[in-house]
Amino acid sequence: MDRLLKAVRQDDSNELAYSSLGLLNVRLGQYEEAEENFKKAISLAPDNSSIRNNYGVFLCKLKRYKESKEQFLNALKNPLYQTPENAYLNIGVCSADKVQAEKYFRQALRENPEFSIALLSMARLSLELKRYLSARAYLQRFHAVQKPTPSSLWISVQVEKVLGDKNLMESRALLLKRKYPDSEETRQYLLWKKNE
Repeated sequence: MDRLLKAVRQDDSNELAYSSLGLLNVRLGQYEEAEENFKKAISLAPDNSSIRNNYGVFLCKLKRYKESKEQFLNALKNPLYQTPENAYLNIGVCSADKVQAEKYFRQALRENPEFSIALLSMARLSLELKRYLSARAYLQRFHAVQKPTPSSLWISVQVEKVLGDKNLMESRALLLKRKYPDSEETRQYLLWKKNE
């Protein structure tokens, strides 16, 4: 915080310092200060897609979904944006409409077919929509690019239960319990198992 404050005192036009201050403010729960710093950063660099994406994530966290979507869409207007998949993913995450969420997750995957967070988001959404074969396919793609996470393992357990692959379900459950014994997903699995 001290270094960032010193940076903006020395150069009041340093948009990256203001953006970094905004991110730090969010982590510290200083939301008013975060908003001020993000707005200052955007006023200095309106075409900086990363800053707009970060501000959109902040607005989404505050449940200001319409405003957050505007920031993500503004980020995507820049043809030089290096990671547009992030903005597409975030629009999907911040969307209450599952059809819209799916549309944006798919767009994120068109931009980057190995984008693990989007693959996991599609697996989770497919499970919610009872598209179990799709969920399995997204999980397979996810596990091809990233090590299993508590979330991916828990989704896999639920999907394989429905699809009837008992061996895969049990191996995923065992891995979940062994590698992530204190995770929320393991707690959910144990509760689910108990209530079966």
